Amino acid sequence: MKKHIINALTGIIIGGFFLFLTLRNKPLDEIFDLLITARSSWIILSIVFLLIMFFFRAYRWKLLMENNGDSPSIKNVSYSMLLGFFINSFTPKLGEIIRCTSLQKSEGIPVSKSFGTVISERIYDLITLVLAVIIILLLESGRLGRLLKSATVSIADSLKQNFIRIFIIILVSAILLSLVVFLFRRFRLMSKIRVFIGEFWVTVKKTFRIKSSRIFTLQTIIIWFLMVLMNYCCLRALPSTEDLNLYFAFVVLFIGTIGWAIPSPGGIGTTHFFVLQLFLLFNMSEETGITYGLLVNGITVLFTIFGGLLAIIIVNLFKLVRQKIE
Repeated sequence: MKKHIINALTGIIIGGFFLFLTLRNKPLDEIFDLLITARSSWIILSIVFLLIMFFFRAYRWKLLMENNGDSPSIKNVSYSMLLGFFINSFTPKLGEIIRCTSLQKSEGIPVSKSFGTVISERIYDLITLVLAVIIILLLESGRLGRLLKSATVSIADSLKQNFIRIFIIILVSAILLSLVVFLFRRFRLMSKIRVFIGEFWVTVKKTFRIKSSRIFTLQTIIIWFLMVLMNYCCLRALPSTEDLNLYFAFVVLFIGTIGWAIPSPGGIGTTHFFVLQLFLLFNMSEETGITYGLLVNGITVLFTIFGGLLAIIIVNLFKLVRQKIE
C-alpha cells in the first residue's frame, strides 16, 4: 500500500510536469481544429484493434495464473483487468492492485499471487519494449540522439524556471509520505507487508518458468502488433499524418510507450511529451505532434474509462438479477 501511495503521488507530479512541458505556449485552438478533422472511420477501427488487444491481454494474464496453479474464468479475468485499467486512468499503476483484489473476490486467488503475475507480465512487456527501442536506435540513431539532447535541455530549462513550485510539491509529497509511513507503523502493518512481499516474489519466480511459453510469446507478439495497428489507424485518421507508413507507427508506438512506462495516470503528459519530440525530429509541426498524441492517448484513456464503467454496470446488474431470482 505504501509503495502505491508513493507511486500515485509521484506519478501525478510527473504527469503534470510533462503535460506542462508539452502544452506551454502552444496554439491550443489550432490543435483543437486539427482534432475535429480526424476521420471517424479510422478512429472506430483503432478502437476495434484496441478491443481485440485487450482480450489477448486478458488471455495472457489468465495463462500466467494457470502456470501458477490457478484456473480463473476468462470472464472474471477480463472484468478485473478492465477495472484495473479504469483505475489506472486516474491514478498511476494503482489499478494493478485493484484488479488483483477484484480477482481475489471473484476467484479467491490471493492478491500476493495474482500481483506477482502482473509484475511478471510487465517485465515481459518491458523486455519487448527494450528490444524494440534498441532496433529503433540502430535504425534511427541520428534522430534519436537529437531527441535525447532536446528532451534533456527542455526538461532542464523547465526545472530551472519552476524550481520553487516543484520544491513545494516535493515537500508536500514528502510530508504526506511520512504520515503514511507513521500510520503503517502505528497500526503494525509492516509485518503483513513483509509476508505479502514474500508470497509475491515466489509467484514472480514461478512465472519465469512458463509451461506454455510458445503460446505466451505468440500472444505477446500479437498484442504489440495490434498496438502498432491501432497507432497506424490514428495516423491515418488525421489529414496531416495520413501519408505516414506502418514503420512510423512502429517507431511512434515504442517511443511513446516510454512515456507509458513512466508512472503517470493513463500516461498523460509523459506520452504526449515523447511523441511531440519524435514528430519534431521527423520535421513535422508541433501542432501535428500534439494533436496525434492527444488523439491516440485520448482513445486509449476513454476506452479504459468507458470500458471499466460498462463492466462495473453489467456485473452489478447481473448481481441484482441473481439476487432477485434467488
